[in-house]
Amino acid sequence: MFDIKRSFTYKYKTFERIQFPLRPAAGKTIHKSQGDTLHEVVVSLKSKRKGKIPHIHYVALSRVTSLTGLQILDLNQEAIAVADCVRQELHRLRTDATLQLCFKPLYNLSNPNILDADVIGIAESRLISTDENDDFHVPGFEPPVRLDQKQTNFNTRPPHGLVLYYRNDCILHNTVTFSTPSLEFVIADIISPSKGLFQVVFVYKAPNCKLQQLKDTFLANLLPDVYLRHPKIIIMGDFNIDLNTGNTSFLKFMRDSFCCSQIVSKPTTSYGTLLDLIFLNFDSK
Repeated sequence: MFDIKRSFTYKYKTFERIQFPLRPAAGKTIHKSQGDTLHEVVVSLKSKRKGKIPHIHYVALSRVTSLTGLQILDLNQEAIAVADCVRQELHRLRTDATLQLCFKPLYNLSNPNILDADVIGIAESRLISTDENDDFHVPGFEPPVRLDQKQTNFNTRPPHGLVLYYRNDCILHNTVTFSTPSLEFVIADIISPSKGLFQVVFVYKAPNCKLQQLKDTFLANLLPDVYLRHPKIIIMGDFNIDLNTGNTSFLKFMRDSFCCSQIVSKPTTSYGTLLDLIFLNFDSK
């Protein structure tokens, strides 16, 4: 407990007032506090016991949710100790039990085909409006065209979102965006010095979006902004339609409505499904 002193003068005399601010509180030993979660806590590490108690400081200082709510008394750094069995286990984990990732992290990818592309599309980006483009810079590419979904929960990022990168030597002529909770796309007219003008549509369709809903939305919201006489139209993205199980009606729909044919023939997921599609209205060879 910390006393509060206040001095004041009255009739040429100095008075000192000592006040002990009290509030309801509870106390317990550090051992019994294991498992507690507190917003404010005063931790006293004073001990009459000789010798070190392994990990007692970790238990004591990890009860509080923030540093602003933590007050430490009688901290003796020389008394901090770690058990030998814990040291041995940590050494074993680092040397013999390293975690092997199922997939290679994106930041370690060095496939030249990715950076040689004129356009890179990333679905389910989960970016929010406060994210800075500088944090997602790709060398050789302009700041991306982003379609961020609104964040409804402060602690959780939205599930979808699109990002479209284009090379530094390309010119972005025009963009159109469309977004619903189950379907979103970005339309971009891009001029490339080697390939000329082309129109790219990057799509994400959620699994719960019905095929008929996709067709209706494409006809109502995508078709009016796609110039069908354009010599180069690219419609690509994550459609969540497995072409390995049929769905030939969607291929016919894309041919009849957009004059585009699908060119991806190999599975695009580790489960052998063909969900990521590319439709073109020109010969890609």
